[in-house]
Amino acid sequence: MACYLLHAGQPSAKRLLRRIGALRAYVSASAVGAKDVVLRWGAARETDPVLGRVLNPAQAVARTRSRVAMTRFLRRVGIRAAREHTRDDGEERFHSQFRIPVFNMAPLACFRSDSGSAWINQRIQRVQESFAEVPLEEERLTRRAIRLAMRTVHALGLDFGLVSIGVSGKGMLSVLDVTPTPVLTGRLLELFADAVEAFVRSEEQAPDTYNGVQLGTDMELMLRNPAGKMVLASKYFGRRGPIGCDDRSVRMDGRRLPLLELRPDPDSNPLVVVNRLRDLMTEAALTINRRGVEWRAGSMPFRPYCTGGHIHFSHVPLSSHFVRVLDNYLGLPLVLVENPETSVLRRPRYGFLGDVRYKSWGFEYRTPASFLVDRDVTTAALCLACVLAAHHRELPVVDMYDAHLQTAFYRADATELRAIALRNLANLSGLPVFERYRDYIQPLIEMIERDEVWDESVDVRVVWDIPLAKVATGGRRVRVRAAVPG
Repeated sequence: MACYLLHAGQPSAKRLLRRIGALRAYVSASAVGAKDVVLRWGAARETDPVLGRVLNPAQAVARTRSRVAMTRFLRRVGIRAAREHTRDDGEERFHSQFRIPVFNMAPLACFRSDSGSAWINQRIQRVQESFAEVPLEEERLTRRAIRLAMRTVHALGLDFGLVSIGVSGKGMLSVLDVTPTPVLTGRLLELFADAVEAFVRSEEQAPDTYNGVQLGTDMELMLRNPAGKMVLASKYFGRRGPIGCDDRSVRMDGRRLPLLELRPDPDSNPLVVVNRLRDLMTEAALTINRRGVEWRAGSMPFRPYCTGGHIHFSHVPLSSHFVRVLDNYLGLPLVLVENPETSVLRRPRYGFLGDVRYKSWGFEYRTPASFLVDRDVTTAALCLACVLAAHHRELPVVDMYDAHLQTAFYRADATELRAIALRNLANLSGLPVFERYRDYIQPLIEMIERDEVWDESVDVRVVWDIPLAKVATGGRRVRVRAAVPG
């Protein structure tokens, strides 16, 4: 495995090459092998090589060429971005500004300036002396800015760059600019050099297949009474524990909590997780114990409350490529079986492409809606997650991040996306972990082929054979086949 730097003679690129002994200068596509990685530093004339993996592919870099077009694109996919102004139009005023360097789905640092407003009609490529480095977890505003920077880089299809963010007097965050070629001097050179060096080292040591990945989930649902009104989950459960309430509250009062969360223990076998999920539903039914209170899931059981199906990963590193694999092979297939009417209400604010959160135990992928609404889809989704975690380094990805395809995703446009999803899923055939779970994933593939979507009007208890009254036993479980390690 070799790591190459493809550049157009920029001084910053040359500084990286001098600092990192394991990083090689790119010569030609013919020298790049299937397991090699190419880091593209800006708009070099060469096209991306056919073999290997490219960080900051040419199409992604091209999306940043015009700031006007880039900010228009970002707003189109749900990201607040500041418009350009001239001196005649006035000045875009910000209370504070952030500069956040990002590499491979990780913030490298956060720099902040509270020196007041600044003209934003010029491209931002460096961290000025007026900016001070602040801790990544310093305060809520910093954490919000970092999440916005990460989302922005991913939405553009980039793997690394410098994101500039403005903070208005009302605390609103807006993306001011994104550059895939920041000027690397001083602290910024040190940060990128360390990140690239660590990346090269991890690539050299990474296995082709990850075994022993632990999967978990937190699955959200809501309660509905016979009159069609929402029932608060906090009427029955507290916030913590395997069965608890999400922190979102009615009118942000911190007390009335409408979303119920099921949090089964993780396991390396996705079918075990499915069975634990059903056990929690059976336990929750004993506490709620009201026949007339239906359980609803999907995208948006009650406006404006969205429900998600978050999938947890541990014992596997988070990377920009892995997140693209999750978007292509999990987020995309699942959006095609969602109810499109509620899917478009949920997105792009929630469940956007590349929606991930770091956790102490690993990370969670938050793009899917609450697929608990369909038992076969739940089993398929968790089995797919297991396949992708094990084999993500071997899988090719489609550039889902151009304006046309992202718009189709947020509109749940099956006509535009179905062929891509089915082609992606066909790529899994023959992979050992996929063959192990093929029978459980096939129902999802067939739903996509038939252009079927799940029914969000169903009572989740009925779908999962959960007793509707004081019967704690019975109901079908997912059979763990002998071929599946458990």
